[in-house]
Amino acid sequence: MKKTTLIKIGMLLFALVFLLLLESCASRKTLTQVERVKKGKAGEEVVIARSDKRMPKWVGDPEFEIKKEKGEKYVFVWSDVQHKERRVAERIAEGDMRKRIAEGIKTLVDSQFREALSGTDTTYEQAFQSYVETVANNIPVVGLIVTDTYWERVKRFKTKKQAEEFYRVVKRAKMPYVHYTNARDKAWRDVLEHTQNERERQELEVLIENMKSGDEI
Repeated sequence: MKKTTLIKIGMLLFALVFLLLLESCASRKTLTQVERVKKGKAGEEVVIARSDKRMPKWVGDPEFEIKKEKGEKYVFVWSDVQHKERRVAERIAEGDMRKRIAEGIKTLVDSQFREALSGTDTTYEQAFQSYVETVANNIPVVGLIVTDTYWERVKRFKTKKQAEEFYRVVKRAKMPYVHYTNARDKAWRDVLEHTQNERERQELEVLIENMKSGDEI
């Protein structure tokens, strides 16, 4: 084998080893060891490892929030879960986010419709409330995307020397607001199709249009 070929092979092997070392160092940076603690006060909790250097800024934001990101409107939701196993905590957090966003959507539909009712003189307000509940219960959670995950490994001292460890996992997700409005408007159309009273239907159509006007910010 020629000397030049051996040199090239050697350089390729060196480059491969170098890349592997860089990847290893990068993966280690995602896990920040805080400190090794062997003793503590009863009830004290100490973070012994975390996925990032500090807790994300969005922790502390409303758990259900509508805001714009890069010009697009989204529904944001986040969840905070503790469990002995990190993967289990992540699965629970994802399920909890779907539950929270479904509950938030129901509240959103109700508040939007109440705002549309404000200042109007309608004799069908009580009947409309049942329609609101029907619509709120028929809006699926579509397009929910997990955007951020942060976790901590925590040591909780039972006594001065005895302790247990668990993970705290915090996840955030977002759903395009247009997915919500599309599902909401379809649910309203279904309601209108089954409304027998023509006068009631006309008033309901006006209120629905007033509610849609609140979608723009």
